Amino acid sequence: MSDDSRLDLHAGLWLSVSEIARQHGKSRQAIAKRVDSLVEAGKLEARPGPNGTKLVNLAAFDLAVGETGDAIKEGAAETRAEAETGNTPTSPALRDHQARNAQYTADLRYLELEERLGRLVPAAEVKEAGQKAGEKIVSIVDGLPTFAEAIAAAAVKDGVQGVRGRLKEIARDLRAAIADAMEMLASEAEPSMIEPDESEPA
Repeated sequence: MSDDSRLDLHAGLWLSVSEIARQHGKSRQAIAKRVDSLVEAGKLEARPGPNGTKLVNLAAFDLAVGETGDAIKEGAAETRAEAETGNTPTSPALRDHQARNAQYTADLRYLELEERLGRLVPAAEVKEAGQKAGEKIVSIVDGLPTFAEAIAAAAVKDGVQGVRGRLKEIARDLRAAIADAMEMLASEAEPSMIEPDESEPA
């Protein structure tokens, strides 16, 4: 996740793993395992909370697991029903849920916009792409010894000037080979950017 998104989500709805588990009606262990795997894959950010807890942005978590909105809406509905039963529609619990729902919606819209603009690229994808590019470049550079005979022949024929000229040619060939390899990697990669819907107003 980009530095900009971390800054913009800093004041968002960050909950502990236990709170997220309660929101989704699942065990803390199951949510903790899911959070750890998402963080490791670069699809989610976690930060330390009070008393050694781990905090996660609820909207970012729901977006990552494909369950956006359901848990917090159900919680707000339950609180609203309880408040109405007790004839206290403006109870602190209901106001708290409404505020949390508003913050959650704001976080979710921000993340979805970032994703639509293609600015969010999972760290794991970046790492994998970097590794592939590095391997291609190393493979090409490892081919330098095959030019030894041509360089030696240039030295015998034209001395230092001949070697310099041959090295320039080799460098040009290597740059071209690296550019071709990077272009091939780019064509093989699945696009991460989510194209905006042109039917919607900008």
